[in-house]
Amino acid sequence: MGIEVNINDEKLKELQRKLKDLKGEKRIPLSDLLPDDFIRKYTDFQTLPAMLDASGIENEEHIGSEEFSKFVATHSRFSSWEEMLNTAGPEYVKRQLEL
Repeated sequence: MGIEVNINDEKLKELQRKLKDLKGEKRIPLSDLLPDDFIRKYTDFQTLPAMLDASGIENEEHIGSEEFSKFVATHSRFSSWEEMLNTAGPEYVKRQLEL
């Protein structure tokens, strides 16, 4: 048993354009990678700035530190900063593709 689906050519072209835009290495602002909805869903905080303020880090260079990773483990559903990023990446792609 199957379902017949008609894919609109314009929507397919739009999806292809979005995929092309995502291709390659990019620098994504943390606020885009970790929007408020993501922060509320996975952490003890309402916004990324609130989380960063509570962490006590002085600048973005300290975000990858072991101390920050421990903070993430304590105040989120993740065991580390790396795990948080590994979840945020695919969710970012879904948002960009509007899936």
